[in-house]
Amino acid sequence: MKIFAIESSHDDTSFAILENNNPIWMKTISQTEVHKVYGGTIPEIASRLHVKNILLLLEEFIKLESIAKNIDYIAYTKEPGLVGSLQIGYIVAQTMSRIYNIPIIGLNHLEGHFYSAFIKKELEFPALCLLVSGGHSQIMLYKNETEFEIIGETQDDAVGEVYDKVARKLELGFPGGPIIDKIWEENKEIYQGHFSIPKLDNEFDFSFSGIKTAVINHYSNLINRNEKIDIKRISTEFQNTIILYLKRNFEKAINKYNPKCVTLSGGVSANKGIRNMILGLHNNVYLPDFEYTTDNAMMIARLAYEKVKK
Repeated sequence: MKIFAIESSHDDTSFAILENNNPIWMKTISQTEVHKVYGGTIPEIASRLHVKNILLLLEEFIKLESIAKNIDYIAYTKEPGLVGSLQIGYIVAQTMSRIYNIPIIGLNHLEGHFYSAFIKKELEFPALCLLVSGGHSQIMLYKNETEFEIIGETQDDAVGEVYDKVARKLELGFPGGPIIDKIWEENKEIYQGHFSIPKLDNEFDFSFSGIKTAVINHYSNLINRNEKIDIKRISTEFQNTIILYLKRNFEKAINKYNPKCVTLSGGVSANKGIRNMILGLHNNVYLPDFEYTTDNAMMIARLAYEKVKK
């Protein structure tokens, strides 16, 4: 079975071909350098760039010839995401479906992130997933291939969003996650403190806004008192806090639901500190390859394969 997939939920335009859970081809065009100027993604600019980039990918897809033949299904990201960006992917998928007379499948972006850890791999259930990205932060319990529930989620900012906001305040650049993670990697043995960790009624929910505010207030207070500012220390202790917070909630979920496997997914799953933390929580951990941590069409193809395989 061969599946062609399109991902365009945010600011990455991606095409992929998957055959029987074996990646055949993938091409992704990122808009990060464009949005870096603004310190975050501008939806209107993102949708316009999707129009340009998806045409470039279509030109490459047409040149594939043999591997692009005999497609059984066309999958695309239906939700959630930026409305304008999603619409571009949908229009192209729908058009290709009619031209080639191939069935079309609209899929959930977050489920795609879950399956990103199972490209070239088979699942074991029940499975527990910590999904961390720029727009979403949640714990998902998969009972089987089609039945899952969100047992915990952020009540305000997503973790990746907080990384960007803290990095912007500290004047580190965009995107903030990779920059802060690199600082943490170089200074984790030196600075081992952390900021306060929030407590919520639901033991699996998150609130990252308070951590962001604590870091920003600490930084501002140092400026107001004309005290020395150690950016490396603030960045490292910020990531220490995030790792401890994610670990506390996810470990509680593991102990309660006793999953056969656990996985980390989403754009922030590329964070080395968080990846290493997850590896120590369970004896059967699935991590996505780095090329599948960000938004990509291969994870959508993998989800589609799971939905339609016999």
